[in-house]
Amino acid sequence: MKRMFDLHCDTLTRDAYPARGRTPDRGTLDDPVFHLALSKMPPGAAWVQCFAVFVPDSLRGQDAVDFFDRHAASFQRQMEQNRDRVRACRTGADLSEALEAGKFAAILTVEGGAVLAGRLERVQAIHDAGVRMLTLTWNGPNELGSGHDTPGGLTAFGREAVAEMERLGVVADVSHLNDRGFEDLLAAAKKPFAASHSNARSVCGHRRNLPDEFIREMVRRECLIGLNYSRSFLSDEGRGSLEDLYRHVCRFLELGAERCLALGSDYDGTDIHPDLDSVEKSLTIRDFLTDRGIPAGVADGIMFDNAFRFFRERL
Repeated sequence: MKRMFDLHCDTLTRDAYPARGRTPDRGTLDDPVFHLALSKMPPGAAWVQCFAVFVPDSLRGQDAVDFFDRHAASFQRQMEQNRDRVRACRTGADLSEALEAGKFAAILTVEGGAVLAGRLERVQAIHDAGVRMLTLTWNGPNELGSGHDTPGGLTAFGREAVAEMERLGVVADVSHLNDRGFEDLLAAAKKPFAASHSNARSVCGHRRNLPDEFIREMVRRECLIGLNYSRSFLSDEGRGSLEDLYRHVCRFLELGAERCLALGSDYDGTDIHPDLDSVEKSLTIRDFLTDRGIPAGVADGIMFDNAFRFFRERL
């Protein structure tokens, strides 16, 4: 059986950005013009997908809360409409039960800490709504800290929020967090965290990618890192091919990330090379890696096992 666990896509909130295109009268989770659609999922595959509510930097306070509420309701509505093939999962047991029933498993996440509106009780609110991972920032600053386009580290509220997330079981996600904020998180975090869609900066120099010393520390802490398919984050030249993805895999493995590495496609949120621009093509990554000498067990870990183990243990 082919297996896949993808830590990040922007498919759920794509209807908020009309310029990206929509098929009228189709839900965002099953629109054939998108990278990812439920009807495109290969029959018989075991697939776990994290669906992010992307909260843009332009929204703050109640506007951010309302945006989240609208799209979280859309997620639940579409889960119910497609209950014969997908299940929303909040616990590790939910994941196993969904896959054993032959369904795709879906985890609700958020990209952008503005969803908390600077209020600690909002961590409980998003947890109650089903959120199990929160990307602390997008590109700019918010109440928790600063994204990679801005200076500044994790705020005092950001440190409080991380502690509350750890208490409730919402995974902290450092993708988009700037380097200073990452260092602050290392001091604050007591539990393993994730970089849901970030690559290796020593292979592609974009500041969104992780420097080697951060990767080593994430390995030491048994964190999780999802490979991003974005052309800009895979190659300094903007190629973003399977060969470029392989180069990142090799570097992560050199840094000891065999049990930490996963996939974080960033589907429907970025420009992706034709090698990787559909769910069917994602499933070819395993054979591509093993054909180039990556051991089958390591490739299986990247495709599914590492992320499945991480979320089973933390949900």
